[in-house]
Amino acid sequence: MMARSKTAQSITWRGAGLTDIGQVRSSNQDAFAVLNDIGFWIVADGMGGHAGGDVASRLAVESITEQVRRQAGTDSLSQAGQAWTETQLRQLTEAAHHTICKHAFEHPLLGGMGTTIVVLSIPSGSIPHLSLAYAGDSRAYLLRAGALLQLTQDHSLVEEHVRSGQLSPQDAATHPLRHVLTRALGIGDVVEPDSSTHRLQPDDLILLCTDGLTKMMDDGRIADILLHAGRSPEAACLALVEEANRRGGEDNVTVVVCAATA
Repeated sequence: MMARSKTAQSITWRGAGLTDIGQVRSSNQDAFAVLNDIGFWIVADGMGGHAGGDVASRLAVESITEQVRRQAGTDSLSQAGQAWTETQLRQLTEAAHHTICKHAFEHPLLGGMGTTIVVLSIPSGSIPHLSLAYAGDSRAYLLRAGALLQLTQDHSLVEEHVRSGQLSPQDAATHPLRHVLTRALGIGDVVEPDSSTHRLQPDDLILLCTDGLTKMMDDGRIADILLHAGRSPEAACLALVEEANRRGGEDNVTVVVCAATA
C-alpha cells in the first residue's frame, strides 16, 4: 500500500521496498520500513556471522519507526513530511543502537549482534531536500539526469584504506576484508552515525540498499535498471532484486526506491 505525502508544490514523494533472502543464505537478516505517510524510509542489514543479526536489524527498524510515529502523533497525515534535522536523525540511530545493546545484555545468546542502518527523510516544503543518517555499509544513492551519485560513504575497513590512498577502488572491490565494518549499531558502547542533506529535483530517484545489491553489480548496472524501470518504485525494486539473484544472490538483498510524482 502506497500512502502519499504532498509538498507545498503538490509533488508527492513515495517509495516502495522489497527484501529477498537471495540464493545462498539460509535466513534473511535484512529489514526495512516504508513510511510514505510521514516521508520516512529505513533499510538495515543485520551483521552476517554474528548471532542475532536478524534480531538487530528488526529492533533497529522497529525502534526508529516507533520514535518517528510517536513524534508525528496519532494523526500522522497531519504531520506528513515533517522536517527531521541531521542531528535528530543521528539521535534516532543512536537510540536504536542503545535498544539493541540493551536487548543483547538481557539475552546473552545474542551478544555481538549488530546491524547497519540508513534512514531517509524528505520533509514537505517549497524547496524539497532529503536528509540521511547512516552507519555501516548500507547505502543511499541519488539518480539524476541518468547519473548515479552515492550519497553515503561505507563505514568499512577497505573504504578507510581507499580514502587514505592505501587501496585503489578497483582493489577494494575484490579485497577479502571488504565487508569488515568499522561502525554498526549494537557494536561497542557508542556509535557515531554520519549524516548529510541534499537538495532534490522533481525527476530524481532515491535508492536505499543493503550490500547484497552492491556486491552483485556495479553502480552503472544499478543506474541502468533504475532508468529502465521509469518512475515506478515497485518496478525498480523488483528489477534490482531479480538482477542481484540472477547474478548469484550471494547475500540477502533489500532495496527501497523513492520517486516524486506530481
